[in-house]
Amino acid sequence: MHGKPGPADRSQRSASAVAAQPVPCGRMFQKLHRRTTPLRRVALAAVSLGVCASVAFAIPSATANVQDAGRLSGVGLLDPAASFAKAGAAFQLTYTTTDQHHAPAQASGALYVPPGLPPQGGWPLIVWAHGTTGIGDDCAPSRHPQSDRNTAYFNEILNAGYAVLAPDYQGLGTGGNFSYYNTGVEGRSILDAVAAVRTAPVPVADRWVVIGQSEGAHAAMSAASLYAEDPNGRAAGLSGVIATGLRTNPGPSLREMFRRSSTGSGNQVGYAAYFLSALRELNPDRVDPYLSDFGRDYLENARTECLSELVKRAGGRRPAALVADPDAPTPTFEADIAALAGLRDDRFTSDLLIGYGTSDIDVPPTNTENYGKQLQQNNSGVRVTVKRYDGKDHSGAFLASLPDAMDFLKNHLR
Repeated sequence: MHGKPGPADRSQRSASAVAAQPVPCGRMFQKLHRRTTPLRRVALAAVSLGVCASVAFAIPSATANVQDAGRLSGVGLLDPAASFAKAGAAFQLTYTTTDQHHAPAQASGALYVPPGLPPQGGWPLIVWAHGTTGIGDDCAPSRHPQSDRNTAYFNEILNAGYAVLAPDYQGLGTGGNFSYYNTGVEGRSILDAVAAVRTAPVPVADRWVVIGQSEGAHAAMSAASLYAEDPNGRAAGLSGVIATGLRTNPGPSLREMFRRSSTGSGNQVGYAAYFLSALRELNPDRVDPYLSDFGRDYLENARTECLSELVKRAGGRRPAALVADPDAPTPTFEADIAALAGLRDDRFTSDLLIGYGTSDIDVPPTNTENYGKQLQQNNSGVRVTVKRYDGKDHSGAFLASLPDAMDFLKNHLR
């Protein structure tokens, strides 16, 4: 699902996490001086000076209430180890949003801008919705080096002149635990990040496209669905959605994943634990009595361990090992998954590009083609395109989709 560590993505990251603290402004120009050419130094110094001034003088204390969601509350230079070679500068952001209990919360993320001066109107903006990393603070993508897959993909994006905004999702890197596959949390994390970055003195254009892989595909669709509630709000300008490795029917497909007869990626035991953890946090009485002894211990470890580490801990066990009855993980499983991960898919306001690999064993694409047809029927005002990548697995389909994504961006971010 899966932006960081996990064999199904082929996107394992360095074992040592990168510090996520923003670089103080006093050291910002020293870093620019060391890392850039003289011409780029002038442009980036101007951007960084504006960022520092914003932090010092323009950003209010952002801890108040839900109405303050989408406010920038912290910004600084991102550690270079978490950036891309083709980024002219990379910034760590914190901003306000709401959590799974609809309470005010902080979220973090990163902004990568192309080298050189921005075009008139600002850099066109891509929002990257990452896949499964985990649910604990140490699993925030902005704290880790980029995977080879993501490096190849986003170096091309940056080289083409697009800025990339990458929310961590609320609960990753900002205290507490991320509510995995929670439509509201993922969607608001993206929309509030777009609203927040517009208050930073980094010039980005009004129009934006969201790109998501696996869990991130669900996050991208969640953001687009929630966007319809306020298309003229502070995150206005969504002009397209690109989603690869999308789980189109979470309730039934997850129920099948728990059965003793299920096959698929070894990562699935980690995914299952994160799903159960999210359900458990919201309604513990609907989950705890139905866990196996192994499942209870495993879910405790899932609170802090990121995907690759958690999968190793399973020792080859499948999702069925987590529950007492694999045929019915919990009595209300499908209904609870629907409440967690369900979204309105009949009100999209922008075109959708959905891609899948025929060899995907992490999120088998058995229903993707039909789902694309359903989306088109439900959303006659937009264009829904489904792309098939023969022989590509879950992660490989994402990289294979890059040429189609570049064409999509040219048409939707002119």
